[in-house]
Amino acid sequence: MSELIKRVIVAIIGIPLAIAIIYAGQWYLAVVLMVLSILAMREFYDISEKKHSYPNKIMGYIVGVLLIANFQYFSLFQSIFFAITIIITFTLMALIFELWRNKPNSILNIAMTLAGVLYIPVLLSTLLFIRHFYDIVEFIQSENFSFIMAPRNILATRVEGAWLLVSILVSIWICDSAAYFIGKAIGKRKLFERISPKKTWEGAMAGLVFAIISFWGASELMLRDFPFVSAIVIGLIVGIVGQLGDLCESQIKRDAGVKDSSDLLPGHGGILDRLDSILFVMPTVFIYLFFVVVEF
Repeated sequence: MSELIKRVIVAIIGIPLAIAIIYAGQWYLAVVLMVLSILAMREFYDISEKKHSYPNKIMGYIVGVLLIANFQYFSLFQSIFFAITIIITFTLMALIFELWRNKPNSILNIAMTLAGVLYIPVLLSTLLFIRHFYDIVEFIQSENFSFIMAPRNILATRVEGAWLLVSILVSIWICDSAAYFIGKAIGKRKLFERISPKKTWEGAMAGLVFAIISFWGASELMLRDFPFVSAIVIGLIVGIVGQLGDLCESQIKRDAGVKDSSDLLPGHGGILDRLDSILFVMPTVFIYLFFVVVEF
């Protein structure tokens, strides 16, 4: 079976399932993010072992699950406070536990344990923020934070948080596909040969253009009165920041001498290979949206 057919089969199964989970939101989405976080962290930790590190995997998995559960269970500002507490405690525990692990390369072990949590569950949890963005703005309004900030919701209804998240994911998938197929067809000038020899400027520009068009089109279909300027900005974020996320993960894999993060998904590589753009795009979009809707 060709790689393209494998990709299509996985997409046919995965995309409707992803949309259903995003629409349900709440703990359904949070639990799926926990599972994805553990799988992606496992791949990251396995890659780091190629560089002779011995990360504390179990501790990393537990902290990743706690962080995502924290962001789902508590309100925005409460969850930020608890997240800082969790990360501080985790950092101290990673340093202390290393005393008893009796593994070589302690500096690398501690650094990779921490890096896995910061890179994956911390960034991945921003999908919850975007899915429930309407509720975040309502919380700011209800708690009378207006003396320092005046929120104005960019979403018309609570369910639009689901369609916003779906629109971003659609844009990421189309950006990746356009960059891959158009780059393969007409690409000549190497984008970043040292990191990813097959990527070209032609493919990257095609990905950027299709990211903007696809997010604008998806927002027109699924979001009521979504600002045109914000649609263009988010399309730019997907097209630029998303491709940087892909390059950064490629850099990690190349340094470790591996082609894919794993072979878990036929034709797609591993979970981390599918999340690389998402891990960069979602936090950037959330930061943009927050500062668009909140006037300090």
